[in-house]
Amino acid sequence: MKTHIASGWKSLKNQFYIVIILFLYQLIWGYFLYRLVHSAVTPLLMRYPDPPPNELSQLLFYFEGKMSLSTSGTVHTYIWILLAMFVLRMLLTPFIHAGIFYGLHREREGEVGLFFFQGMKRHGKVVFLFHLAEWMLIAIPAYWIIPKLYKLLLNGTQLQTLALQVLPYAAAWLLYAYIVHQLVLFMQFGTTGGTGFLAPLWQCLRRALPLIGISLVLGTVALLLFSLCTGVSLIWAGILALILQQGYHFISCVMRIWGISAKYDLWQHHAFKHAEK
Repeated sequence: MKTHIASGWKSLKNQFYIVIILFLYQLIWGYFLYRLVHSAVTPLLMRYPDPPPNELSQLLFYFEGKMSLSTSGTVHTYIWILLAMFVLRMLLTPFIHAGIFYGLHREREGEVGLFFFQGMKRHGKVVFLFHLAEWMLIAIPAYWIIPKLYKLLLNGTQLQTLALQVLPYAAAWLLYAYIVHQLVLFMQFGTTGGTGFLAPLWQCLRRALPLIGISLVLGTVALLLFSLCTGVSLIWAGILALILQQGYHFISCVMRIWGISAKYDLWQHHAFKHAEK
């Protein structure tokens, strides 16, 4: 496990331009999302009663907001824009992963260059199909879970009790999504590397323990860094907090590529050993 994490870090340094590309992508995406939310929320907040509201004015404010959600064309427009942005991001993600995978393949073959956009063009459609299958598989439990949650809400359960009842379902769903994601990830490694997808699927199952170890170690590091940045930004609010929050996008990109690279090294190492035999 340590060897794969170290090799993943080495691959990250060799492919560091991808981190820069993803960081700029996150900044641009965050800017447009901020402008959209700002244009929608600011006019709404300006309608909040001033001076501080009494019970009646606050009730009227909430009633107006509820009516706007059902009748206002502006509110519907913002909802459709957010939905379109979400779909666009989902469509772009497979192509980004295709570029990352292709860069890792070329790097392991000893080649140096800007392979990210070549990979998007060469493997983007195939990786998109894998992502589509992953999304569908992850969404399947919603057929059973959402009706259960809806029934709990209708019963008027208290918030704390509701959270305790929902937690097992949410934990099971997250575990299921993690397993599906790892299986599909290894299948994408094999398909983009030209070795097919069945053998990587078996390797993912056989190497489950080191795979889980990599996820836990890098996930813990990412969580600690996120907690540190969030804690500092809450204590020292201002320009420092803004810089930290924007800078965390860079850290998240580093951790994302590091995790993929380490898991790729796990697959590639055992796939190469199997090919030698």
